[in-house]
Formats: sequence, C-alpha cells, structure tokens
Amino acid sequence: MKMTWSQGAHPSAGNRNGIRWIFNPYLLLAFRLLLAAIFIYAAVQKIGKPQAFAEAIRGFGVVEYGPPLYIMAIVLPWIEIFCSLSLVTGVFVRGSALILLGMNALFLAVIANRAAGFVRDGTPFMKVYFDCGCGFGPTYAWKKLLEDAAYLLMSLALLAAPRHRFTVSIRRRSS
Repeated sequence: MKMTWSQGAHPSAGNRNGIRWIFNPYLLLAFRLLLAAIFIYAAVQKIGKPQAFAEAIRGFGVVEYGPPLYIMAIVLPWIEIFCSLSLVTGVFVRGSALILLGMNALFLAVIANRAAGFVRDGTPFMKVYFDCGCGFGPTYAWKKLLEDAAYLLMSLALLAAPRHRFTVSIRRRSS
C-alpha cells in the first residue's frame, strides 16, 4: 500500500503521537517518585558530611576554595531534599523538575569533563572509575553519565508534560 503525504507521512508533519506515551500520568508519577527517592538518598548521604562533600566538589575543579565551595557543599543537598519533597507531594512539580534538569545538566558536564581528564592521561574511557561525590560511592564514569542522562530525561518529561495528575493544585481565588 502506498502512503501519500496527505495521510500524515510527510516528515515535517510534526507528529507527536510517537512520544505521547511519555506523558502517561502513571509513568510521570513513577518518574516523580523515582527521582525523589534517588535525590533524597543522595542528599541524606551528603547532608551530615559537608566537608567531605566539599572535597568531592573540589575534585571536579569547578570551585576550588573559599566560601563558594562550602556554601555549595551545604546548600546543594538541601536543594535536592526540597525538590524531592516537592515531587513526592505534587507541589511545584514543574519548578522542581526544572531545577533537577539544570542540576543534572551540570552534573553531566562536570562528570564528562573529569572523565575526559582521565582519558587524556591514558585511561580508557570504559575503565574510568571514581567517586563523583553524589553519595552512591565510586562507579564507572560511563555508568554515571548514563544514570544522570536518564535523570535529566525524566526531569525533562516532567517539565514538558502538558498536565500532571496526582498533584496538589494551588489556585488563587478571584476577587
């Protein structure tokens, strides 16, 4: 059977049905709960050890010394907790998704940069192994990059979803 462009086969038709499944309310709820669990666990691992977390941050070469390093080590876990609780309760889901999207984009960039340093020193990429400081212990860089990319995509789906179910809706009363 020959399909004509009038039947929707044109490549520029902008058919979004191929990704509609990503906006299934139960899948979005699973994304919210999974991201919340991951980031709560990671935050709890770092919250009581700001000095150790500051040293892990320093290892990435983004912030070397001084107050910005220690402020980041203290504040970042609390942002993760706040965003996680927001995702669980369903309050400010898009805002939390946006923050997590930005954080995961930054995590991807700094982990890729650190892995590239190991590769420049002669370590094969698939064998680059270090503790990124996220609270889950040492791992392979490729594995961490895939995990963070998955978290970024889940955050993007939450941000881009046309609407969310299982949330608390805050509406202003009109006077």
